[in-house]
Amino acid sequence: MNDNYENLFYNIKEPIVCETCFKEYETIQNPDIALRDYVRVDVGFTQIGIQIWCQRHNRNVCHIDFEGNRPAADFRSMEKK
Repeated sequence: MNDNYENLFYNIKEPIVCETCFKEYETIQNPDIALRDYVRVDVGFTQIGIQIWCQRHNRNVCHIDFEGNRPAADFRSMEKK
């Protein structure tokens, strides 16, 4: 297992969000609501890989097919002090 603990902190460069949520968010006139708070998604494993599902619009956002491979995953959790 890779002991690079920096990978356990927030490293997202480009969030994956529902296109419909994003379009709705752009029309909101409330600067106190962040996109990450507006979007409501479930993320989880499926029979073929991992899926991101929009709860707000009840639709697929992204479904990644691992093509039978089992990529490495790190489920450790850390808090930055």
